[in-house]
Amino acid sequence: MKRAILALSISALALSLGGVASASPGSSTISVGAPATVTVTFSPANGEKAPITKQDTPPLKLGIGSTYKMDGSNWMILYGSDVVELHGNKAKMIGYGSAQVEAFKSNGDKLGVYTFKVER
Repeated sequence: MKRAILALSISALALSLGGVASASPGSSTISVGAPATVTVTFSPANGEKAPITKQDTPPLKLGIGSTYKMDGSNWMILYGSDVVELHGNKAKMIGYGSAQVEAFKSNGDKLGVYTFKVER
């Protein structure tokens, strides 16, 4: 009986220490709607024409949590997954920094690359 109680108390202690060790004291969260200046540029792939709509934009007054609609059929984040996340054809701003998203046509050919710069 004492061995069972000892084993349970050691397990509980290990779990509680594990939870403390995994916490990151320096982490911070960004609230949805926090003000941000977003600059979006589109660089077409070789041989591709720029979309009909103008994609090079002046800084947009968007907030964290806002979205930007992209052209193409498929998208892949090249870098900056802590800055944008993809929801279908929309890039949602989730943090500050730079990100690139590559867009593809429905046949799999490259359409171009969207570059997002999200600043405070």
